[in-house]
Amino acid sequence: APIVPPDDIIGMKDEVDNDEKKLHVGNETPKSEKSTKSHVSKITEFSRRKTSDITEELLDTQTKEYYTWGESTWDLVIFIGTGALGPAGSFQTFLLAVINVLMQVVFCAIAYFNFIEPDIDSSAIEDAKRWRRSSGHALSEYDATSKLSLTERVCDLDKSLHISGTQLALLENLRKYLNSEKEGLASFFTGEVLCVVALICWYLMVAKEVSHALALHRGVMAVERGPTRLDTRENPFTQATHYRLRAMGLRRKIASGILLAYRLVAAALLVFVGTFFLVYTVNVTELILNAVALGIILDIDDLLFDALATTPGRHLVHQLDPLPMPPMRRWRGADLKSVCMSILIPGMTIIVYLTMLDPFVTLLKDVQTTMCGGYQSFVWDVDSRRVVLMAPTAGGGWEAEAQSIRTRAIDEAELFEPGFDDDDAKYGVWVDDVSELLGTRLLQLSDVIDEENPSCDDIAANANDPEAEPEDLSMLRYLRFFVGNESIQGCADVAHLCSSYTKIPEYVGDGGVGFSVRLLCSETCQCRVPGGDQISVQGCPYGRNMANGRPCQSQPDYISYRMSGVCLEQSAEEMRNNTAWASWVDAIRAYATEENADLPAQEDALLLADAMWEHGCGFIANLSSQNVSWGNCFQWDAKFDWEFKTVEPFCPLTCQCDWNNRGTSNCPLPYGKTCDSLD
Repeated sequence: APIVPPDDIIGMKDEVDNDEKKLHVGNETPKSEKSTKSHVSKITEFSRRKTSDITEELLDTQTKEYYTWGESTWDLVIFIGTGALGPAGSFQTFLLAVINVLMQVVFCAIAYFNFIEPDIDSSAIEDAKRWRRSSGHALSEYDATSKLSLTERVCDLDKSLHISGTQLALLENLRKYLNSEKEGLASFFTGEVLCVVALICWYLMVAKEVSHALALHRGVMAVERGPTRLDTRENPFTQATHYRLRAMGLRRKIASGILLAYRLVAAALLVFVGTFFLVYTVNVTELILNAVALGIILDIDDLLFDALATTPGRHLVHQLDPLPMPPMRRWRGADLKSVCMSILIPGMTIIVYLTMLDPFVTLLKDVQTTMCGGYQSFVWDVDSRRVVLMAPTAGGGWEAEAQSIRTRAIDEAELFEPGFDDDDAKYGVWVDDVSELLGTRLLQLSDVIDEENPSCDDIAANANDPEAEPEDLSMLRYLRFFVGNESIQGCADVAHLCSSYTKIPEYVGDGGVGFSVRLLCSETCQCRVPGGDQISVQGCPYGRNMANGRPCQSQPDYISYRMSGVCLEQSAEEMRNNTAWASWVDAIRAYATEENADLPAQEDALLLADAMWEHGCGFIANLSSQNVSWGNCFQWDAKFDWEFKTVEPFCPLTCQCDWNNRGTSNCPLPYGKTCDSLD
């Protein structure tokens, strides 16, 4: 409690002899008499001699302690049942005290049952291990767009994640709290330091509450025992009426002791739960808010007084003179209370740091290391043999995605307004309803290709065609994007890319160029005929046989090609001079020597290409003699990862084209007849 003398002491005169000098300290004003008239003089400076007279003993004898009444419910409780408050005022003050107690009890109970145990404990390390082993590096959680594992995305604090939100939030709180990524001076200001500061502030607030409680009780106990009596006096300077507590009964003093006991117990409980509350708060923002919230709990008595105390009660505590208190024991200028508080607060802070905070911070570091320590750039999967397969992740997907056609289409759509015209879209192909999109997701790639190109045409428009449809112009933009050449005017400009090989679904080998060209320029890439210079039909609406009902095989060009075919075979020498056959062999050899993609059966593909070049249609017998499997005339072996046309248009006799396979092959049908029915 502040050391403040009563108001009526201020301005009082002391009789001082002319030859006697006294030094007055505090709020007392030194006075002297000169002749027969006294006057008050203000000391403006001290000489060295006078300053040296202020000794420890002088201050110790002249220092007096007073309890100044404050705007607190606890101060008003002392006067319950007195005439100063009246029956109604006393009852209301009693209710305020009960509410104060209940609110503090409720807070202590909530904090005890909810915040004593930390949200992050030793089990969090095991949980982090389980997450990283099960989902963090699982192939099923690999993001094909960013080309990162789930662990990499979480540890990069990727806010675009739609899963592992708990781990992301936990890691974000840990990094802000531990501040481990900062360097220099900034690395010192961690959540741990903030927690220590918050604990010290909290202990100081509790110490202030305890100090006020002790001072009130000491002041009450120092009052003369007897019937409670308040005297009035008028301040001659301010003309304000003041009250002085002259006497207080024994029962009221006992009640003051009970009130002191409650406040001390409440302070101890609040210190206990408040310590756990602050130490186990990991979120830095919540740590600051929690420290403020704890201060409010101690100020409930002040808040209740300010909001609900009666007007007479307010007037009473405002005008009450401070209560003199018996001095505490002092030694060499230090008193018992200040020494105890100066030892207890740092001591408690050190104990809490060593036994609670430091181990908790170590645990947080271990959790962070478990989540994001070590190598992150890999994914795993288990094959049908139960063998664990591992693969590194490349990363860099977000940078590539920023320039992707999907990003362009989405950015374009975000600029549209309701009621826009679909024809205004340059990159996005709009459908009428979401159900169509959902239906498309259920289709296989071949079904989507067939549905979008039912005539096996060039669906990428010619830039110089004035009658081109908006959707076809969009496909031209896609063609330019996939090929990486904005100067392309139509499919004729990319005909040389029709034979380029693409590995699906990774789109490696040529980066998806060949697939995209055949997809958008099916007619130019000769997907309408079973022969021709182009062997690859990957991306075309082309199937192995007419039974599949693929669009290319139902076109007049396809039927006309078969009808114009002959049931004859060229020699190996003639086949080598056949540009179409040579082109097919080159395409197979290109597959066998591809280095940009890990392709299966490349060695057998090279044997196949060499046999076709050396033996023409006799390659079938040659490979059989070497026990090299390649499939048959009507279907390539599944070990080859390609979608190529089959060889029966070139080798109808070797392939034994007849009536039985007329509808399930690409065999010639001269004049509409099968080879075995010709005379």
